[in-house]
Amino acid sequence: MMIRANLMDLYNEQAILDHFDTQSLLKNLMESKEVNAQVKKVKRGQELISEGESTDYVYYMTSGIASIKKGTNTFGFIGAGQFVGFDTLFLNESSTYTIRTRETCEVYVFDRLEVMEYLFSLQEGWIFFYLVEKEESQRLLKYQHFMRLKGVARLDAMLQDLADTFGTEEDVIVLPKCFSKQCVADYTNFSLNTLASLIKELRREGFLAPAIKDSFFCLSK
Repeated sequence: MMIRANLMDLYNEQAILDHFDTQSLLKNLMESKEVNAQVKKVKRGQELISEGESTDYVYYMTSGIASIKKGTNTFGFIGAGQFVGFDTLFLNESSTYTIRTRETCEVYVFDRLEVMEYLFSLQEGWIFFYLVEKEESQRLLKYQHFMRLKGVARLDAMLQDLADTFGTEEDVIVLPKCFSKQCVADYTNFSLNTLASLIKELRREGFLAPAIKDSFFCLSK
C-alpha cells in the first residue's frame, strides 16, 4: 500500500498504465545496447520455469500459451504479451511455481542479470517491477475468486475468462485446442466425471456449443 501511495504522489493511474506497461518494458529492453535478446521456439510440454528452482533467464511470450502451476494446482495461463520470470529477478530465489508450455511457444529470452542491471539504471525502473508484481497478484486473486464459486457457476466463469483472453471468434468463440478436458479439469479443480456433467448442463443451457475441429470448448456468442 505504501508503494502504491508513493506512486500516486508522482503519477496518476492512467499515466502509469500508459508509460510503464509490458509493451513499454519490452520496447526498452529491445532497444537497449546493454541487453541481448534471443528468439527461441519452445515445444509443447517444456518447462520455462520450474518450481523450487532458480533461473538465469527472463522470458517474454510472443506466441503460444503456457500454464502456471503450483504443486498439483494449475491456477492460470500466460499468453503472448506477457513476461515470465520476474518474481525471482532480484535475488534469483527459487521459483514458487512452474511455467509449462501448453503448445509450441515463441519467446524472447533475456539474461536475468542484464535485465536487472538495466532496470536499476533507470530512475523509474522499479515501477515496472511493481506493475508486473501487481499483475501476478491480480491473477492469483482472480483464481481464488473462481474457487469460491460452485459447480456450473465456476465452470461458466472460468471458461468465459479463458475465452476473453485466448478465444478466437468464428460462428462461436473457440478456445485453442490446448485447452483439453484434462487441462480444464485441472484448472477448474473438478474431476473429469464432474466436468463432463457440468459440460452437459452448460450445453443444455446454450452457453457451450458443440465441439468443432480440434477444439473441444466452444462458447456461444
